[in-house]
Amino acid sequence: MLTGGGFSATGSMLQIFHGEVAGATFTVSSASGPFTCGMLADGSIETYNSVTAIAINSGGFKAARTFLGGFAPSADICSGGCGVQVIGGVTLSTTDLNGVLNLKITSITVAIGAIFQLGTPGASTGFKFKFPIKLSILGGMSFVGSGGYIMLPPGSEFDIADGGEFSSSISVSIEIFDPLTGFAIGPLQALGTLISGGTFTLTISASGSVTIGGT
Repeated sequence: MLTGGGFSATGSMLQIFHGEVAGATFTVSSASGPFTCGMLADGSIETYNSVTAIAINSGGFKAARTFLGGFAPSADICSGGCGVQVIGGVTLSTTDLNGVLNLKITSITVAIGAIFQLGTPGASTGFKFKFPIKLSILGGMSFVGSGGYIMLPPGSEFDIADGGEFSSSISVSIEIFDPLTGFAIGPLQALGTLISGGTFTLTISASGSVTIGGT
């Protein structure tokens, strides 16, 4: 349900069926958007208080088959902001974005056992997130480019949970940039080639200052 949309049958129950076998249920409690309810092949139900695209098959960011219901993020659907959830066992590639995510995606969550591949193999231009975003890595995130930076605007956050991992074949850094001018703000924030074995948090304030924490 998109921002501004509504559902007039609040209290209705949704239930998954496998043939004639009843599965998980969910009672609709929200009467207005944004809201997403995804019924997965394993019989589970995922709900989000946002417009959320759920990656259920390994593939590209623009490919409809990558996402539950063929719901790939797009400019019109994400005009009010949306999230992306990558479920376990799935690899979500950004190769088809050509180095820039210019959709208003406010969060990407990578579940345990999932991988988020950032960049384009062989490309030396890095990868830019045009809008502020929260990256929550419970599984794995890999930078697959051959050069450049991971570019984030102010208001962004990069979190790696305990058990999560960031990896890259080259030493890579985060560059904070001014979305109005495109110019870099402050020094580069080095990530190196591997972050694992604990937690890591990099938070960028609205002014571009950086706070780093973790264990």
